[in-house]
Amino acid sequence: MILIASLAVGLLFACGVRMVLERELVRVACGTVLITNSSVLLILAGTFPERGEALGAQPGGPVTDPVLQSLALTAIVIGFAVSALLLTLVHRTQRAHGSLRTDRLVEAELQRVHAVEKGEGP
Repeated sequence: MILIASLAVGLLFACGVRMVLERELVRVACGTVLITNSSVLLILAGTFPERGEALGAQPGGPVTDPVLQSLALTAIVIGFAVSALLLTLVHRTQRAHGSLRTDRLVEAELQRVHAVEKGEGP
C-alpha cells in the first residue's frame, strides 16, 4: 500500500511540476494545486493502516499518530487558500491584460515600460 501511495505522490508531483512550467497562468495555478495535493497525500501516507488503527479503535492496540492527520488538515486549508488567491490573480490578470500567456504578458509589460520611458503613458 505504501508503494502505491508513493507512486501516486510521485505522479501527482511530476504532473504538477510539468504544469507549473507551462506558459498559461491557469495551468500554473492547477500545477500548484496538484503539488499541494501530492504533499497532503504524502503526509497521509504516514497514517495508513500498516501503522495502526485510528485513535480509540482498540484498547491497548497500536494507534496512528494524530499529528500527521492534523498536519494534513492544515495543509488542505492552506492549499485551498493559496488556490483561491492564485485563481483570483489569474482572473484579474485576464481582465487587465486580456491574455493569460506569460510571453504575451511580458511583451505587454515591456511595451508599457518603453511607453513610460518615452513619456507617452502614465
